[in-house]
Amino acid sequence: MPARRLTVTCALFALPAVLTACGPAGTSGAAQGATAAATTAGAAPQYRLTAPQTAGGYPQGRPPAATTQLVDSGLGQNAKLLGLTGTPVRATYDDAADGAWVFYSGLNGSGFDPDRLHDALTHPVTTGDDGAGDHTTFSYADTDPGPHGGRAICDSLLVRAAFLTTTATTCSWFTATTAARVTVVIKGDGSNTKIGFTAADVAPIMRAVRADAERSD
Repeated sequence: MPARRLTVTCALFALPAVLTACGPAGTSGAAQGATAAATTAGAAPQYRLTAPQTAGGYPQGRPPAATTQLVDSGLGQNAKLLGLTGTPVRATYDDAADGAWVFYSGLNGSGFDPDRLHDALTHPVTTGDDGAGDHTTFSYADTDPGPHGGRAICDSLLVRAAFLTTTATTCSWFTATTAARVTVVIKGDGSNTKIGFTAADVAPIMRAVRADAERSD
């Protein structure tokens, strides 16, 4: 990946949004079956996050430390924004086919309000300048949370620079006991020529990872 592309992509991680993704994957049949069983029994399912070795069809991987630090800086900002506390769960998956890292992180807790958390990330479309001459557009899109229900939302930042336009998108989901996000970061090894992803790209990854990582008690 050219240096300019990597710099623009990494700069986006400072935002209290949740970032990019690629390539849809399938939904876990086992996870759907557990949800259906709980619903049939007449009790609202209580979910908990896990960190399986494979999620959404992606095996766990080990990204460079610098990339992990950039993503971690966004995690703390998002937790403060949403006012969440709980037990953290996280894993990083290797999307070798698309040349990207899939960062998954969340909290197990109780008494979460999915509507409030969703609304905290809902905002009008805003435009501006990042101070470096780049024009930015920040927007959101509701998305299907998948068969486990709750609420889900994707935030996107479009950056138009002199010679480059890129979009960074993060998708999050919320239930009464879980809050999580999926962030997919392009590898800097030149194996991916994409420079951005929309909510339509990211949402299927979020649902696929959720189906394998979230379990009903």
